[in-house]
Amino acid sequence: MKITAELEQKLHEHIDGSRDAFLEELKRVAAQPSVSAQDIGVEDCCSLLMDLFGSLGLETKILPSPTKPAVYAEIRSKREDAPTILFYGHYDVQPAEPLELWKTDPFTPTVISGVLYGRGAADNKGQFMAHVMAVRSFLELFEDVPLHIKFLLDGEEESGSPSLPWIAEHYRELLSADLMYVSDGGMYDDVTPQIAYGNRGILSFDIHLETASGDNHSGNKGGVIENAAWRMVKLLSSMVDEEGHVLIDGFYDTIAPISPAQEEMMEELDFRPEELAKLYGVERVKYEDKMEFYRHLMFLPTLTINGLTSGYQGDGTKTIIPCRASVKMDIRLVQGQKSQDILEKVKRHVEKVEPLAVISNDSAMEVSVTEPSLPLVKAVREAVGKAYHTSPVNLPLMGGSLPNYVFSDILGIPVVSVPYANPDENNHAPNENLKLSCYYSGIHATAQVLCDLGKQ
Repeated sequence: MKITAELEQKLHEHIDGSRDAFLEELKRVAAQPSVSAQDIGVEDCCSLLMDLFGSLGLETKILPSPTKPAVYAEIRSKREDAPTILFYGHYDVQPAEPLELWKTDPFTPTVISGVLYGRGAADNKGQFMAHVMAVRSFLELFEDVPLHIKFLLDGEEESGSPSLPWIAEHYRELLSADLMYVSDGGMYDDVTPQIAYGNRGILSFDIHLETASGDNHSGNKGGVIENAAWRMVKLLSSMVDEEGHVLIDGFYDTIAPISPAQEEMMEELDFRPEELAKLYGVERVKYEDKMEFYRHLMFLPTLTINGLTSGYQGDGTKTIIPCRASVKMDIRLVQGQKSQDILEKVKRHVEKVEPLAVISNDSAMEVSVTEPSLPLVKAVREAVGKAYHTSPVNLPLMGGSLPNYVFSDILGIPVVSVPYANPDENNHAPNENLKLSCYYSGIHATAQVLCDLGKQ
């Protein structure tokens, strides 16, 4: 189909005129519990989504995995040489507990003052449903779509997507695409979009050490036996200097340089250190130079103590020499780093400094990076700005971690992340919500992206 200005106007008018129907579809999907962590309603939600896609004329199938299934759907454009876009989202949701803190039933989607409340309303059902409703609009109006369109809806993203790499490997050809587009998380504000072109990875692990078979009296045996807590503190202090620079050999060796396009995006970002300090609940942020702040947030790795345990922590005193100490840590990985390489470097450091220490429970998500200057990516950026009538805030990388590496690394697909939810969506918390204005704007944005990419 040929995309014209007249067609685009007709499409957006149709979306505005279909708001009630699009809301009812979202409420129907959000009303179905699908809590992967508790194994509640996952298969029923699969069936519901299969019926939804089937009713629109998309080819659908369940993709079984070693854990929870994914839902796949596709529709091809009549234009054979059109690009292919893959929409990724997840149909599973977080547990709704604590139920007493909800002002509505979490699985009875309820609109109050233009806001839809319910578990999954924003994370992630409302956001992937914006893509589905945009596709529905094309089919209702034109019985065609400007791109070849694929959907992959993960059934366990809220449980860490353990089988997503397996799915990518086993369904590589089915999932092939020119671009992966994901909407998850919050916009910059209710009316200003933001686009992320990658995210840091994460490596998590535990360290445990034991110096005796039990705790000992700090007086009767003090000074003649080892203290597990002190040994752990010495090990941890050997890993970083006073400025937080990591001292593990080779830790920074493979980091890739910042590209010119990424540098330009950093320079364009807003930076208000005083407001950030208030938001974070600290006296001041560590770096008050904008470029240094964003360089450390996006392009430099971290080594973080998540939790540290040893000895007695109750009321009063207990004069013991602790026999055990343990720590939970994570490393936020940046472009050029691979989790297995960094884990081996951590293990060598620990073995050298503290022979009693044992590393366990390691898990990882790799870095995902998409070059912002790619033609399809630039087209997305322009389309999103057109849909929202304002330029998007562009994040070369997010500081947090997502399983997007499955697409960028395993499948070799560029990834762009365009959140559609209001920033105060309360995802993972009681009273999760999606402002209806954000939902409808998201449908318009997806429709515009499909239009503009269809001109490529």
